[in-house]
Amino acid sequence: MIGTKQIDIFIICLLVALFLGVWCDRTLYWYLKRKDLPKTVIITMMITVVFLFFYGFTFSALRCILLCQVLLVAGVCDRATYEIPNGLHILIAIVGLIHFQLFPALCGFFLVPLPFLIAALKTEKIGGGDVKLMAVSGFALGVTKGIDMMIWGLLIGFLWNAVFHKKNKRIPLAPFLAFGCFIVLLPI
Repeated sequence: MIGTKQIDIFIICLLVALFLGVWCDRTLYWYLKRKDLPKTVIITMMITVVFLFFYGFTFSALRCILLCQVLLVAGVCDRATYEIPNGLHILIAIVGLIHFQLFPALCGFFLVPLPFLIAALKTEKIGGGDVKLMAVSGFALGVTKGIDMMIWGLLIGFLWNAVFHKKNKRIPLAPFLAFGCFIVLLPI
């Protein structure tokens, strides 16, 4: 049975998510100088509800919510400009410090981006921002979840491109990697 205090905390968390989403939307409009960007506020609130449902009011939920939020913003930036600002990489690394474990974080940082680094060096289809995004995501998630994030993100990106963008061979990867991270963080 849910108590009044838990409902109050849940409402406060949703209000914080609402504020965070609105702030991110306003910051994106200001930074990218574009008004045609998707609204992240609704997705932010849905992410918050999902992770609070699965993890409760814990640091694990906070970590998942913040990581998905920063990746969501990176996805919007990548979709709009094909670039990911370096500040977002730093924020992902900071979120990775919640429940920090040195060995998994360092292994993830160095091993997870290797396929992207090789692809970036061999072709010009993957940029440095994607390599850095995978490095800091590996830092935050560890090797196993970082690779799973990459697999899910690339699979969804490939399917999206095959269905909707047959003419455009270049797609921004960050939105799909963000969704891959969301899937990986679900405890199912």
